[in-house]
Amino acid sequence: MSTELRSANLSAERIEVADDPRALYALSMAEGWGDGVPLLPPTPDSVQELLAETPHAPDHVLGLLPPKHNRATVDLAAINAAMAGCEPKAFPLVIAALEAILDPAFNAITLLASTSSTCPMLVVNGPSREALRIDFQAGCLGGAAGRGSMTIGRSVALCLRNIGGQRAGDTTRSVFGQPARFGLCFGEWEERSPWPSLAVRRGFRKEQDVVSVHAGKGTLGITDNIHHDARDLAYIIAKEITCPMANLFMESRFDTSQTLLLLNPVWADRLAKEFPKIESLQEYMLENAWQPIELWRPAQQALLRDKGAVDAKGRVFMYGDPGQFIPVVCGGLGGLTSTLLRGFAWTDLRSVAAARPSSTQPMQSA
Repeated sequence: MSTELRSANLSAERIEVADDPRALYALSMAEGWGDGVPLLPPTPDSVQELLAETPHAPDHVLGLLPPKHNRATVDLAAINAAMAGCEPKAFPLVIAALEAILDPAFNAITLLASTSSTCPMLVVNGPSREALRIDFQAGCLGGAAGRGSMTIGRSVALCLRNIGGQRAGDTTRSVFGQPARFGLCFGEWEERSPWPSLAVRRGFRKEQDVVSVHAGKGTLGITDNIHHDARDLAYIIAKEITCPMANLFMESRFDTSQTLLLLNPVWADRLAKEFPKIESLQEYMLENAWQPIELWRPAQQALLRDKGAVDAKGRVFMYGDPGQFIPVVCGGLGGLTSTLLRGFAWTDLRSVAAARPSSTQPMQSA
């Protein structure tokens, strides 16, 4: 089999491998551009089908992708998406995710080279979620096996690896990493949310497909069956978020980074009865997202006081703005568990609307 990575308007080099899928897999591992899982061959036809779904020219440069600051062209993104098995209709979401990552406010250079386990996590809103099989109900963070979720997330991760040059222990000093480094993409269950969707809250229209990229430190599952009052439930979630070893407690600034509150629909309905406007829930979370200074040992107490992190009542706050708490309704209907995606301290969530060839609207981001 000849795996063509170059045609009339593609600039990438051509690679030939034996007519055996195992040969491509072996080569990807030997050359370091594989992610440990078998890849599909990026043939000219498969790459061109992806390119046909974006209004950008193949040589359009999205930006310089860290950590090596290599030129991220649309055709290189398509090659990685083809290897990941991304469907053509889903490719504009891959491009939107890369545009969000390249937004300076996302601070990709720090995130992608850090010792932290943080990595881009993708949240999708809009009418294409179900058609593209982007998981937003039961098992949406893993196990639901939607092609869109699995391949969009993996496409972005491969771009970070093969365009940006991200390599564990080399260009990134990540100590542990996390399973989401393979790629994490899920949707919001907008139809079950008692509040406006994440995309709408960020200024987009309901009919737009929007990707929001969050610098997640990992998934933290939370469980509760003892708090029957919605305010008590929100209070204990705020305390769970503010664990004393969270990296936001290392800083004197509290106005960057977000935590995504992935609320199952049952919990969302409970909370909405007490907090009908999502802003009121966010404000309540901010009021209670603190720990007493006595939680730390004396030496650490002195450091926190020197940073100005302790208020007159001896409370150490972890956040400075209610907008740093971002509820997203998703997951199954088992009302015992939800998940927190705490964020990296030096970044901000970014959102970009997917652009398609038929679209007359300019790319929108927030």
